[in-house]
Amino acid sequence: MAQNRNDGLRPSHIAQYTLVVLGVLVTAAFFFFIRDALLIAFAGIIFAVILNGFARIIRKFVPISRGWSIAAVGVILLALFVGFGFLFGPQIVKEFNELTEALPQQISQVREKISEWSFVDEMLDGEEGKREENGDTDGQDENDEEENGDENEMPDGAGGMAFQFGITIVDVLATFGLIIAIGIYFVIDPETYKKGIALLFTKKRAERVNEALETSGNALWNWLTGQFIAMAFVAVVVTIGLMIIGVPLALVLGIIAGIAEFIPIIGPWAGAIPGILLAFSVDAKTALFTAILYLVVQQLESNIITPLIQQYMVHIPPALVILSVVAFGLLFGIAGVILATPLAVIAMVLVGMFYVQDVLGKDIKVPGSEKES
Repeated sequence: MAQNRNDGLRPSHIAQYTLVVLGVLVTAAFFFFIRDALLIAFAGIIFAVILNGFARIIRKFVPISRGWSIAAVGVILLALFVGFGFLFGPQIVKEFNELTEALPQQISQVREKISEWSFVDEMLDGEEGKREENGDTDGQDENDEEENGDENEMPDGAGGMAFQFGITIVDVLATFGLIIAIGIYFVIDPETYKKGIALLFTKKRAERVNEALETSGNALWNWLTGQFIAMAFVAVVVTIGLMIIGVPLALVLGIIAGIAEFIPIIGPWAGAIPGILLAFSVDAKTALFTAILYLVVQQLESNIITPLIQQYMVHIPPALVILSVVAFGLLFGIAGVILATPLAVIAMVLVGMFYVQDVLGKDIKVPGSEKES
């Protein structure tokens, strides 16, 4: 019986299997090397979904065409941006500059306070003793004198760090410009790109693919709506709370906390660090109250606000969020972490439609589908 199976495996079959495996590997390698471009394209799709979602809201109340509704969204967003910048721009810029100056000083003060703790001194003494035993103390006193003499001077690498920071800012702005341009092109003429994707499939499968694209767009918009509500809640409550506590630069710290809410899991905690560090500049009691404020806000957001939003938007299991953050973070770095949740939303739609519904034949509710809405 085994002999018959071996006889059936012809060289042509081996060649076909080899070509298939090589094709999969080459395709995977190709997508891996262009992963940054794919993430920028996906971010552009998210921006297009935002524009299209607001345009649909306008068309519900005003009987205008899709093109005019998108143009209206652009004008409204530009007016809001300019108005917000006119009203709060000078204060935000001033507070942001003060924040960039105050944070390094505050970090240095925190380090000094930590170094005064007894167990830290014992650890440092132990390390110094080890160095003395190994004969590594030659020239240590001279180095200490040089450090004390130059502590008020700019470090040698400060110019390079400033230049690198400037390059990073330019790179970020260029990336945002690409995302906005891609999003505008997508939202102006989405049918062209849908037809291009449909050409890769048979006519029967193309209809299903178009349905999956529509459903994915609806699911992304539902998730983004809920995310914007949560971000606004965090930004407003943190700003008001910091003003009441007496932490300086409350407005910019609240904006940072709201923006950080977009990043799953690590974002809320990262957004709390600047506020807590800056609260130490007032006193330890203020820092404690600030930490409690961030903790209470995050508990309210994660246990009350987000569950209520997910009842009407898109429910994503917490375990899936964690796995998506780890997986996309390993594949794409920090950009993958930022876009992990919307990527998970798309994955839920595609798996639900193409595997659970089509392959397994089970009738389930897919996020963004007409059945769910």
